Amino acid sequence: MKDIKCPDCNSKYIVKRGKRKGVFESIQVYRCKKCGRTFSDKSFKHKTYSARVVYNALNYYNLGNTLDQTSLLLNKRFKIKTTKTTIYSWLNKYSDILTIKSERKNFLDLKDVIFKKRFEHENLDYEFKYHIYKINYLAKPKFTSLNKYLLSFKQGCPDAFFEIGERCSQPKFDLKIEPKKITNLACKMASFAVHARKNNRERHELVENFMIINDKATIACEVPVWYWEKSIDSGITGHIDILQLRNDKVYILDYKPRAAKDKKAAQQLYHYAVALSFRAKVPFEKIMCAWFDEQDYFEYSPNDAKARLKRFN
Repeated sequence: MKDIKCPDCNSKYIVKRGKRKGVFESIQVYRCKKCGRTFSDKSFKHKTYSARVVYNALNYYNLGNTLDQTSLLLNKRFKIKTTKTTIYSWLNKYSDILTIKSERKNFLDLKDVIFKKRFEHENLDYEFKYHIYKINYLAKPKFTSLNKYLLSFKQGCPDAFFEIGERCSQPKFDLKIEPKKITNLACKMASFAVHARKNNRERHELVENFMIINDKATIACEVPVWYWEKSIDSGITGHIDILQLRNDKVYILDYKPRAAKDKKAAQQLYHYAVALSFRAKVPFEKIMCAWFDEQDYFEYSPNDAKARLKRFN
């Protein structure tokens, strides 16, 4: 066996645990005998080009560039030689995760496709972004108040609230729910995106960027939310990783590298749902919460969770 170490404890005591089907190829699964962590061999195999090149090619094209323009951008950035035929072949190969293709022709005349603005909250840097076409032509007709909320961040964010509030990622209550584990495209998109990483710190950014550019449902990322929680007499703040519109509902998604073992995701997402409903005036019953990684996707209705909380209080 090649030299593989556990990503958690760095142990070399690794055994094979079968394979799973990945976006690019069958991926070997391993188990650490020391800490019990199960993980995948996420090496990307390609004859000529790296995963980072392919990742950026799809992004460049679905930001409105032509095949020729995409090829030129890649060649300049990575000091390589690609052709529009190569780009076209990648678009066909990964067409199942490029759901924006049905809308792409509608925003080719936009000067900018993605609006970005950086906020520094709680000594951390967040890049808020939304897809200009999607929030104006897909979100606005059904969720006008949400559209206005996202557009309001062009003028900035009330940073002071984030200096005194408690983070949603540090919930102080236990939410008794049974989320549904379902198959979702988000897992395939995350699996594709993380192959392009140079290190694990890049995973969140790569997944968010890929989804807002290539996924029709994803309208915004790192969305600031906040509200005052009377029960603890404190402000609650946070940033929604991924905001989607599908099935006439607003989906709040959080990318968690170890989704199946995350014990706080449901509570964190519940806070996000309460805050977004209050701030953007989205009916609570119209919100769904989910967290995911490359293998698993867990989903629940915060409205159902709210009813359950009332029964137990």
